[in-house]
Amino acid sequence: MMDVVKTPLKELLGLAIKAEIGANAVYTQLAERVSNPLLKEKFQWLAYEENKHRTSLIKIYDNLYKGEEAKIPEKTDDALLPSIDMSPSSSLIDILYQAMESEKAAENFYSALSQRLEDPQKKFLEYLSKVEHSHYMMLRSEYVLAQEVEDYAEKDIDKVIT
Repeated sequence: MMDVVKTPLKELLGLAIKAEIGANAVYTQLAERVSNPLLKEKFQWLAYEENKHRTSLIKIYDNLYKGEEAKIPEKTDDALLPSIDMSPSSSLIDILYQAMESEKAAENFYSALSQRLEDPQKKFLEYLSKVEHSHYMMLRSEYVLAQEVEDYAEKDIDKVIT
């Protein structure tokens, strides 16, 4: 497992960019898989957010290492920034749980990484840590709903409510 304190900053930023790319892909796939329009919209929003994070991390890299292209690893370090394992047979509850764990790990990762930088990058990573926490909380509420409502991903909640 990589160590946020000892691993070169370049490597950690590349890892973070890779994790954001992966999260964007997962949330995009989830948005395509679910029928529940409210859940679909939330996954689309999360995909959008993760893409913004990727762009911001690339800007940080570019500011720190002018002229160098970020080296993005083939995969993340699952002990540090776990990816979401999604197969066609994966249940929504399992995917939501994995996504929650991934967001929680990202929150901790960005908080620790912020300690290695100076302002303004430090403040941005502290902010990013808090944003990842908000993603965790949103996913947690969806996780609870998915456990309580049978076929939650397929429900057209709008039609039930109106």
